[in-house]
Amino acid sequence: MSDLIDRFTKINIRVKSMSATRELFEDLLGAELIHDRGSDTIGDFDGTTLRLGGVVFDLMAPNKADGALAKSIEKRGEGLDSICFNVKSLSTMRQRLAEKGIELVNYNEHHGTKVAFIHPRDACGIVIELIEPASPNR
Repeated sequence: MSDLIDRFTKINIRVKSMSATRELFEDLLGAELIHDRGSDTIGDFDGTTLRLGGVVFDLMAPNKADGALAKSIEKRGEGLDSICFNVKSLSTMRQRLAEKGIELVNYNEHHGTKVAFIHPRDACGIVIELIEPASPNR
């Protein structure tokens, strides 16, 4: 990989119904449940992580009717939300992207994990999530 990206992490999917989507992925397609974290997420949604075909999918269902995810689904529909990569240093990545005029948005920290997103206008219309995992010594 590059000197900044450690690995591909997951694909985030916007869903209206967690139960219906889990039924599709788990019962019909054979996905393995990795973690059902409920509302312990950054944002106004419930999250479930599944593995299928060696790929990790993070399902996101809104838990607030007027929240950002619910509005996104209303505007864009269900489907691909973002692709995610682990980075070695989010601050170094932010600096390098800024030098090229690429905007990072929605910087957050959750349980020591740092997260930011490359704005889709700077990434071919795709939202790219960059994650610097929490230190194991935390």
